[in-house]
Amino acid sequence: MDNLKALGRGTQVMFIAAVLLLIVMFFHWQEVDTALGSFGQNAWHGFWGVVMGILTIVLVARIAARLAAVEVPIPLSFATTSFVLGILIAICAVLKLLTDDYRNFWAFAGVGLAIAVAIGAWLEVQEAGGIESLKSDASSLGSSASAMAAPAATTDAPSTPAAPAPEMPAAADTAHDAAETAASEAPTEAASDATSDEPSTERES
Repeated sequence: MDNLKALGRGTQVMFIAAVLLLIVMFFHWQEVDTALGSFGQNAWHGFWGVVMGILTIVLVARIAARLAAVEVPIPLSFATTSFVLGILIAICAVLKLLTDDYRNFWAFAGVGLAIAVAIGAWLEVQEAGGIESLKSDASSLGSSASAMAAPAATTDAPSTPAAPAPEMPAAADTAHDAAETAASEAPTEAASDATSDEPSTERES
């Protein structure tokens, strides 16, 4: 109890209202009197009742974890998580009240407690910084989602094969071809020199 008093007013309202809502959900929210007796159903019957009960349990567990100083690996802050859960609980309670038949006192009491949960969630948001804290959490969540999607897109991108490098002639082959060319030209030059020397020899004789 001392730990609960150390928390904000919004958390206290949420916790007390959520616990009372869970208790009230086991009473008859629908009841009809017949000649054979009175028959009824609690809030755990129907889609909206089941969803409301699950969300309320999650909220109570979230607040209990905070009271026990247990870190929950959720990318959203406590105020944002509580606000989302509180609003959803109130919406489910109102929809259940509107869609059910043979409603009795406990149905209206449960809706009042669900609205109290939403009010406590709003007070928690105000203590955390108001609407700006919700916007900050939303932007950080979007940035985290974008960062997680970027590596996946890079992995799925098709890899383009690199173009093969042009083949360059080896230096040894180039030197070998140059030597063969020089060797083939040498006899031709020698023959041409010998031909040019013959007339001069005949004149001397």
